[in-house]
Amino acid sequence: MNLYGFETQRLLKGLLTWSAVVNLLLVLFMAFYPSMAESGLADLSKYKLEALPPAVLEAFGLNLMTDLSDLLQYYAYIAQYILMAAAIYALILGTSALIKEEADGTIEFLYARPVSRLEITTGKLLSIVTVLWAFNLITFGVSVLLLHAFRDPGYEYLPLTLAMFSGMLAAQMVFLAAGFALSTVLPRYSNPVTVGLGLFLVTYLLGTIAAVNEQLEWLKYLSPYHYVQPTNVLANDGTVEQVYLHIMLLTTLTAILFAYWRYRRKDLLV
Repeated sequence: MNLYGFETQRLLKGLLTWSAVVNLLLVLFMAFYPSMAESGLADLSKYKLEALPPAVLEAFGLNLMTDLSDLLQYYAYIAQYILMAAAIYALILGTSALIKEEADGTIEFLYARPVSRLEITTGKLLSIVTVLWAFNLITFGVSVLLLHAFRDPGYEYLPLTLAMFSGMLAAQMVFLAAGFALSTVLPRYSNPVTVGLGLFLVTYLLGTIAAVNEQLEWLKYLSPYHYVQPTNVLANDGTVEQVYLHIMLLTTLTAILFAYWRYRRKDLLV
C-alpha cells in the first residue's frame, strides 16, 4: 500500500487552492510597486511610519524598512504576509495529518492493511513535507518571475530572495512539526484549521509582545515567525541568527520524535 502517494494525492487540491490564493495576492501586491516607486508614495509612507513609536514599528516588522521604492525591500514587506499564510498552512497540514483517519473513520481500513504505525506516521509525514515544499517552490517561482519583471536592468535580487525563502521555509517546518506532534494528542473531532490558526496567533502575539516590552523580550524565542521575518533577513544580508537556526532545528526534530513516540502508544478509535 503506497500510503505516501495516496496522502500526497489527497492533499493536492488543498495545495493548489492555497497556492492560487497566496500567489494571486502576491501578484496584486506587486502590481502596486511601479506606483510606489515612481509617484513618491514611498517617501510619504516613510514619513508616516516615522511618526509611529519605534516599538510599534518593530512589532510589525517595519523598523528596518527604509525605502519601499527599492524592489527587494518592498517585496520583503509583502513576504511577511506570505509567511503568515504559509505558517498557518503548515500548521493545518500538521494538525490534520494523524487525526484525519480517526475523524473520518478510515483508521479501521488502515488496520486491515499490512501497514504498521511506523509506516503510517512516516507516510503521513513525508506527504505533508512534500506538499509544503511544493507550495514554497511554487511561490518562490512566482516571486522570481515578478521580481524579474519589475527589476531595473542589472538589479540583483535572486540570492537575497532565496535567503528569505530559506528562512521562511525553516520556520514553516517548525510549525509543521508542531502541528504534527499536536495531531497525536488532539481529540478526534478537533478542527485543524481552528487549531492551526489559534496556535499561530498565540506565537505571533508572543513575539509581538516581546518586541514592545523589553522585560518580556525572552518571549521572542517562542515565536518562530519573528525569527525569520523577511525584512530582518534582508537587513542582515540574507542571514538568520545562529541561535534561531539552532532553536528551529531542535524544535522540529523534537516535535517529530514526539509524534512518532506518541502515535505508537496512542489508543486509536476505530
